[in-house]
Amino acid sequence: MARITKAKQLTDRDKGILTDLGRCRVLSSSQIKNAYWPEAKERTCLERLERLQKAGFVKEQTIYAEKAGQWMKVFCLDEKGRRFVTGPEGTGLDRRTVFIHPGKFDEILHQVRTNEVYYQLSESEQLTYKIGDVIEIERETYRGGGAGVPDASYISDEGEEVYVETDCGSYTGKQVREKVRSFKGKDTVWVCPAGREGFLANHGAKGEFFTYLTSGQGRVG
Repeated sequence: MARITKAKQLTDRDKGILTDLGRCRVLSSSQIKNAYWPEAKERTCLERLERLQKAGFVKEQTIYAEKAGQWMKVFCLDEKGRRFVTGPEGTGLDRRTVFIHPGKFDEILHQVRTNEVYYQLSESEQLTYKIGDVIEIERETYRGGGAGVPDASYISDEGEEVYVETDCGSYTGKQVREKVRSFKGKDTVWVCPAGREGFLANHGAKGEFFTYLTSGQGRVG
């Protein structure tokens, strides 16, 4: 294999990836590949991400997925990447809401699955996308309870705030009902493994359901 050198100059594609990571906190290699190299081989995506990592823009981590034997390679910003997205050459994101750590280990998969919705949005909707950690900072709910805070939110092209809530298959019926009550009728996109949407609906979840597959072994997502 050819030696991977660090990225010496950011391309427009690089800037888009860094911006997405600034908004989403953590993304899987598959999410990035599908968004920026849909027709290319996976190696093309991974080699560029490795160059960005060597240059100090991103960091990589491997996590377990939903089922035994499944794993996922994920990326978040490093300090140099945060400086870019919060600086004048980037998109001017608020430094307080841009993270350089993917989150608690048991919460990373949850955030990655939530971010599946991000790539289904229009460009204008992506501009308004906020993960739950950012919403908590803006609402200052970290000072006392986070009831009613979704996993993410965005403003639709029709001007309505939409919540995004993810169940990776671990929510109890009671937890779903509590989520529904705390959202107080807000339009919600529910993200879950395929086949799980019936369980959520039976416990009061309403709105759009976005499902994903968890079958197979090895790397997923």
